[in-house]
Amino acid sequence: MNYSIRLFKVMGIPIELHITFILFLIIIIGLSVINKNIFWAILFILLFVSVVLHELGHSYVAKKYGVKIEKILLLPIGGVAMMDKIPREGELKIGLAGPIVSFIIGISLLIISQFFDINIGGYPLIYTVGLLNLMLGSFNLIPAFPMDGGRVLRAILSKKYGYLKSTKIAANIGKSLALAMLIFGLLSMNIILILVSLFVYFGAEQESRMVEVETIFKNIKAKDIMTPNPVCVDPNMSIEEFLNFMLKHKYFGYPVVENGKLIGCIGINNIHSKKGTVRDYMEKPVIVDENTDITDILKKMVYADRVFVVDENNNLKGIISKTDILRAMNILELKEELNN
Repeated sequence: MNYSIRLFKVMGIPIELHITFILFLIIIIGLSVINKNIFWAILFILLFVSVVLHELGHSYVAKKYGVKIEKILLLPIGGVAMMDKIPREGELKIGLAGPIVSFIIGISLLIISQFFDINIGGYPLIYTVGLLNLMLGSFNLIPAFPMDGGRVLRAILSKKYGYLKSTKIAANIGKSLALAMLIFGLLSMNIILILVSLFVYFGAEQESRMVEVETIFKNIKAKDIMTPNPVCVDPNMSIEEFLNFMLKHKYFGYPVVENGKLIGCIGINNIHSKKGTVRDYMEKPVIVDENTDITDILKKMVYADRVFVVDENNNLKGIISKTDILRAMNILELKEELNN
C-alpha cells in the first residue's frame, strides 16, 4: 500500500508527501486558524521547501556518481532522498552537498532580511526561515548517523579504519545522541524531541546493520556458508520414529528426501499428532542454488527458518539455517576487522 502522494518532479526526481506529513500539516493549519495567526503554517511549509532543496543538493551530486534517486519523501520530522546506493568514493561530497545548500539559503535569507522582511503576526518570516536553514544545515552536520555528518565522518574515517568499523563508530555516536535526546525529551515532555530521538536511533541502527550485511557478506554465495550433507529423513518414517530421530540428532528442522530428491521439509512445529508419517506433515521447502547471493537468501529467510541448497536436478547439496547465518556473520566480521 502506498502511503505517500506525489506532488511533482525536479531533475526527474519525484517529490512525495507521506500521509503523516499531510496530517501534521492539517493540524498546524488548524492550530493557526484557531489562534488567528497563519505564521506557523506558512513557516512549516517554507521549512519543508527548504528540506526539499537540501535533499536535492544531495541528489544532484549523487546523480553525478551514477546514483539512481527513486524519490524524495517528506515526513513530519524531515525529508529523505531514497537512493539505490551511496558510492564510497563520492560519499564525502554527497554528504556535504545538502548542508551546503541549507547554509547558502540561510545566509542569503538573513542578508535579505536586513533590508526587507515580511512580518506576519509580529514574526519576521524571511529572517526566521533563514535562521532555520542554518539550524538545518548545522544539525545535519552532527557527526552521527543518520545525519549527513555521519556520512562525512565515515568517509573521513574509512581511509584509516575501513568502511565497516567507521560505520559502527558513526552509528554508535548517533545512538548515544538519540538516547540523550530521548531523556531530555521525556524530562521536558517535548513530543517533537522524543520523535526525533527515535528517528535518529533507528536510523543509525538500520544504517549500521545494512552496511554490516553488505560489507561482510560481499560476494558470499550459498555454497560458502551452507552445511553440506545435512541429516535427512524419509517421507515414510512414522511420526513416533521421527520424534526419536529428532531426539537423537537434536535439530529442529530436517529436509525430506526421496530417491535422492528434496521433496519437502519438516520440523518440530509441523508435528501436531503421533499419527501418520512424515509425508503427512512435511511442508514445501524454500530452495536456492549454490550460487545464490547472500542478500537473496536473507530475503527468503524473513519467512523461513532455513533454506535448502539444491542443484539443477533438485538433489540436496546443503542446508542454511539462521544459526549458520549468524555464525558466518561473526566469523566474517572478525575477518573484516582484522584486515583493517
